[in-house]
Amino acid sequence: MRVVLLLSLCCCAMFALDNRNVEDPAHAPTIRESEPFLTTITVRNPHDRAVKIKLLDPTCSCATLEIAERFLLPHATTTMTIAVDNKNRSGPVRVGVSIYLTDPDLESIEVEAWWKVRASVNIDSIGTGMDPTIRPVDNSWHDIYRYVTKVRPDEPQRLLKRIRISSVPEETPSGGLRLEGIDYSGLVWQFSPVTQADGSILITAKAQNPDGTLPIGNLKEKVILRTNHPDKRVIEVDFHTYVGKDAGEKVIDR
Repeated sequence: MRVVLLLSLCCCAMFALDNRNVEDPAHAPTIRESEPFLTTITVRNPHDRAVKIKLLDPTCSCATLEIAERFLLPHATTTMTIAVDNKNRSGPVRVGVSIYLTDPDLESIEVEAWWKVRASVNIDSIGTGMDPTIRPVDNSWHDIYRYVTKVRPDEPQRLLKRIRISSVPEETPSGGLRLEGIDYSGLVWQFSPVTQADGSILITAKAQNPDGTLPIGNLKEKVILRTNHPDKRVIEVDFHTYVGKDAGEKVIDR
């Protein structure tokens, strides 16, 4: 009886990782931002009949997928490789893959991959009233590389964005993270960086001339942040600024 129980437990452990790379998000591996995520997952056909794979549909277009076989016998397995570039990511990441079959009567096979990204440099947006000396708790403020603003030409004082850049201790360069410079050739924004007590850097973006009149137009500009981090010396941030008298009515795809 004891031998049977042990064999049963071993079988459960063996099948536990079918269609996923780890048991759950809590066991996700940590990958540096400068390194790609790469995993090979065992994919099991759960059906009592042979299946042919029609389509691999990932939840993120960032994923590169390869599956070893597209025909599987009942309950047979194959392997799927998932590769994702971690650039400009931080924190928990999940990519799901729906494997659609040629038989419309059979449900798709669902595959999941979890991992965590340790960013070289975190780029976060700091909203009004938020403490700039700590990383926002809400993940929706993390990894913001595009800033969208709508404003009337006679209201330049309304232009305000705050960007916090930081590194965790494992990624902080010797002597601390530094902002070496900001490259911007536009006529709308000006950028003022301040190194904070915790070692993070707060960049405040405001109008170059808060008492003037902004040029009307739909401006899509690139701002280059240069740091001393060996793996992220150049950071590109997009500023999309719509200036027009109808700014309150204009819809911009964020």
